Amino acid sequence: MKDNNPKPLSQILKESAIRALWLVAIVFVIYLLQGCGNKRLASIEERQTKSSQVKVNTDDDYSAVDQNTDVYQVKAGDTLYSIAFRFGLDYRTLAKANGIGRSYLINVGQNLNIEAARKFQEPKTRETRVATSKPVVTREKPNLTRTNQGTSKPVVVSRNQKPIVSSGSNKPKPKPPTSNTKKPQNNQGIKHSDSNKPVKFWIWPNMGRVDKGFVATGRKGIDIAGNMGDPVRASAAGRVVYAGRGLRGYGNLVIIKHNNSFISAYAHNRSLLVKENEIIKAGQKIAEMGRSDSDIPKLHFEIRYKGKPTDPLKYLPKR
Repeated sequence: MKDNNPKPLSQILKESAIRALWLVAIVFVIYLLQGCGNKRLASIEERQTKSSQVKVNTDDDYSAVDQNTDVYQVKAGDTLYSIAFRFGLDYRTLAKANGIGRSYLINVGQNLNIEAARKFQEPKTRETRVATSKPVVTREKPNLTRTNQGTSKPVVVSRNQKPIVSSGSNKPKPKPPTSNTKKPQNNQGIKHSDSNKPVKFWIWPNMGRVDKGFVATGRKGIDIAGNMGDPVRASAAGRVVYAGRGLRGYGNLVIIKHNNSFISAYAHNRSLLVKENEIIKAGQKIAEMGRSDSDIPKLHFEIRYKGKPTDPLKYLPKR
């Protein structure tokens, strides 16, 4: 028999609350299941740690090349200067250690001994042996006579030749230069960059803000913040010895040789406006700022002395 008595109000409220709690619990479980299945809802946070073994950002690491490399095989686009730059060597030391002449020409597939260049030392010259080994040359004094005409001009007489008066009429005339003689090339700029003349002055390659400074054990130059397409100018006069993107971590790179000791490098460019062996003036626009091999638009600028990175702020004018 069915009970027709109405339920008390307290019981109705209690049952309604229980159903509401069950509904909330079901909705919450469904929400959790959707969150676990949707990757877009899972946030990833990049945390900095105090451990020196963990590196979060690697864009500032300009020593990505294995410094334990003993032999390097030349690839297309390499120059002797770029390889020396890659391993932090003086290009002259690298050349001498591998028997490369003053032309500094290398061939694709050629193996360069990097370990020998690291340990290379200039041979000591012994001046005493050179001085004693020179042969002694003896010369006979020429016989001097006078002409029958009473002139006082000396005449040189040899053993098998009659005296000849130096009247000027019997002198052989020099041959005029032929039209096939090749004119020497204009190497004035190249000779200047291959000299020991000091750099007269340095200028800023870009007037942007210095974002990061020089770190001898990591960042081998300074980072200058800027915008895409900002001009990049040569910091001093010289000759372009590398223009390309064959060095990992540098992107589009220009290397300028200023003399036998100093080179400068300009990295992360959007475009390069110069080519190798081109003579460059101080302040000349050589590239446009970009973000190749970088997270933001910037110019990475280096000055190296005999292959070793130095702090550019020691040479650039204060501002």
